[in-house]
Amino acid sequence: MSTSEHQDRHTSRLWQLEMSELLVAGHGLIVAEFFDEGVSRRRRWSNRPEGARLLEALVDPDRGFDAVVVGEYERAFYGRQFDEMVPLLRAAGVQVWLPEVAGAVDLEVGEHRRLMRFLGAQSQREVIRARNRSLRSMKVQAELGRYLGGRPPYGYMLVDAGPHPNRADARWGRRAWKLAPDPRTALHVKWIFARRREGMSVAGIARLLNERAVPCPSAADPGRNRHRSGEGWGAPTVATILENPRYTGRQVWNRMANDRDEVDPRTGRPGQFPNLPEDWAISFDVAHTPLVGMREFTQVQKVRARRPNGDGGERRYLLAGLLVCGACGRRMDSHWVHGRPGYRCRHGYTSARPRLLGAPALLYWREDRLLERIVVVAAEQGQPLPSTGDEVAAFLAAAGIGVVCSRRAIELRERTDRACPGTGVQRRSRGRLRKPA
Repeated sequence: MSTSEHQDRHTSRLWQLEMSELLVAGHGLIVAEFFDEGVSRRRRWSNRPEGARLLEALVDPDRGFDAVVVGEYERAFYGRQFDEMVPLLRAAGVQVWLPEVAGAVDLEVGEHRRLMRFLGAQSQREVIRARNRSLRSMKVQAELGRYLGGRPPYGYMLVDAGPHPNRADARWGRRAWKLAPDPRTALHVKWIFARRREGMSVAGIARLLNERAVPCPSAADPGRNRHRSGEGWGAPTVATILENPRYTGRQVWNRMANDRDEVDPRTGRPGQFPNLPEDWAISFDVAHTPLVGMREFTQVQKVRARRPNGDGGERRYLLAGLLVCGACGRRMDSHWVHGRPGYRCRHGYTSARPRLLGAPALLYWREDRLLERIVVVAAEQGQPLPSTGDEVAAFLAAAGIGVVCSRRAIELRERTDRACPGTGVQRRSRGRLRKPA
């Protein structure tokens, strides 16, 4: 059951169970149930809590069942998922029973094979159609200024906005909600924008917030942030606040997109990636009390922009994204010193979180010396490299080779994450090289 907020769990489970019992009547009994709630069928079985539990049960010789009975195809499979599951089930000696074939599915039968492909395409089409209708509706509602759910931004709270605009929902007693300034945190948001407008760095703002013991978003609202630590402010948190246009009073939707096919194993949440600004839906009018004016917000975005060099040129880091600290495993930061590029690792400490006493000293490498050392090490390993820095960086990126740096030596290793090649533009990443066996 995916849309748990619009369906009754008991009713949905009951009709699926009854359908399954009718299907196996005279052949066997239902001995175990695997019922996922609030999970999209688009997710792989391994990314569904109950689906993953069923997969674990398949390898148990004492599992107590020899068939998986599904009350309705669309409740379990999407697209080509059935084809992906068949080898696993066959290896475990488990059949799949579906009401659509009135029994066990046998892919050796051409009719069954064609029916499974048809049902998979139909299930996929149903999801795509429903998603596009929902997205279009949500875009219209956002442009009208309606609050569409989710955690309120730091500095805001939810207040009652009267009866639900949908008459049917209103008759059921449902209420609409809107954002209003939170008296505990709204002043901190205004302070953050004021400091940034004065030219203070994002890390400096985070450091002052921690020194003033201002509760960070996850500490101020732990109920909605159970997946976060609440330890304190970091530069990314401050940057997120400064970039959020909802503080101007406009309702904004679709800034982020969910990747339903990929789920974070730590939180069970789908992955996210930012949408382009032209894909955002912004309300035509002010929908809630603004914490900053539009002019101030625009000025802050300009402060955030990268300042050019004195000669108007661009700082280039050939090895950005390819270097990892051998002491802590973190990606090394690009760092411009004395008019030349270099790389450093502060072992997790930033301007927002100063280095503790006794912590390892900063690791630093000049780019020119590092390139010379890479060529020497590669030659020692029988892998001659080009002579120019651009060619060396391009070769390492294309070959998936990373550089592990210590104070006096380096080591070339295969990278596990090739998504951030050294293209001369620094990108933030937490990727680490695979440790030697």
